[in-house]
Amino acid sequence: MRRLAVLITLILASFTTQAQDTLAKRASYIGLDVINSLPSFIFPDKYYIRNAPIIEPYYMRDLKKPGRRLYFGAGFASGDTHQYTDFSPSQAFKGTYLRAAYEVRRMRSTRRILYAGYGPVISIAGYHGKFHFNGPTFGDYEGRFKETNNVAFGIEGYFGFNFNLANNWLLRLTFRNVMGRRTAADTYVQYFPGFGYTIEGLNNRFLYSGGLSLQIHYKIR
Repeated sequence: MRRLAVLITLILASFTTQAQDTLAKRASYIGLDVINSLPSFIFPDKYYIRNAPIIEPYYMRDLKKPGRRLYFGAGFASGDTHQYTDFSPSQAFKGTYLRAAYEVRRMRSTRRILYAGYGPVISIAGYHGKFHFNGPTFGDYEGRFKETNNVAFGIEGYFGFNFNLANNWLLRLTFRNVMGRRTAADTYVQYFPGFGYTIEGLNNRFLYSGGLSLQIHYKIR
């Protein structure tokens, strides 16, 4: 919780100057992602992570300028990846992260709105595991690895659709791309909370991933 509080402070500070004159008496929403965890539980043997609870609450606030919005999200993820080879063993991961964005909206109909946005992402994660190499001559070799407080900074761009539901409810479908850089990359990491899965073979100090999010939001003002 202390790490998450520090992350929230950093992200909010980066938007204070832009937002201080625009946040008074504007529509605001709270929401939650409802899809990120499901594939890892429904398809644990096929999805790239397994049995991984991912919790992502969101807060949105309209700005004074029409069609503009500030968007904040926090997240927690914990789970395991698969073992692909002896050189790429399963990794247990856990991390917290924050994202924020400046968003532009364009109305397509009274019930469907196109939006796009961009902003920073910051994540603190840890992971551990063990590897095993067969040694027919000198015996098998086993070892362990562990990383804690591994920090990554990046930027995210996204677009999607808002679907207005009844009684102040909003459904958001988001397609996103995120890229970032780890401050330390002593160990290859398959999945980094807040950034996602990076394809093996890329320089793992740099993270790149894409994905989608389905969120339910409720208008609180």
